[in-house]
Amino acid sequence: MAQIHDKIALRGRIIGMKEAGHSTAEICRELDVSYTTVDKWWRRWRAEGNLLDRPWSGVPRRTSPGEDIRIIEEASRTPIMNAVAKRDNLRMQVSSDTVRRRLNERGLHHRIPVEKEMLTERHRNLRLRFAQTYVDKNLDFWGTVIFSDEKTFSSTTHGQLHCYP
Repeated sequence: MAQIHDKIALRGRIIGMKEAGHSTAEICRELDVSYTTVDKWWRRWRAEGNLLDRPWSGVPRRTSPGEDIRIIEEASRTPIMNAVAKRDNLRMQVSSDTVRRRLNERGLHHRIPVEKEMLTERHRNLRLRFAQTYVDKNLDFWGTVIFSDEKTFSSTTHGQLHCYP
């Protein structure tokens, strides 16, 4: 709800500055908005005297502001969980895409955390021994060597971890 009030307050500042004689460029710089935004709301204000959003076409929003808050709170409580599990935990009758959209609206974007094994003292010693063994090899030797990245395979069927940090 605060977002709606913030948008209308910004539009009111645009109109107020225009009526006070400020140029569009000055308003853009001062309020950090685009030329198109200033022009749109100034024209709408003169034509309709209204700063509210027009009705949207398409499918109505499936969640209430309270449900939106519950989704965001669930994401902060359980960040390492996909949207389907979040929806199921909340027992909401919406699609997982709706949950994803609500999270994205708040700047919470899906990530897959990297799982890496910690480097141990044994690993460090093995790497040092390798480097000391091959330190004196010439470029001809290294021209015949192929390095490849390691790939970890898992026999579990749990899939990837998901998070909304």
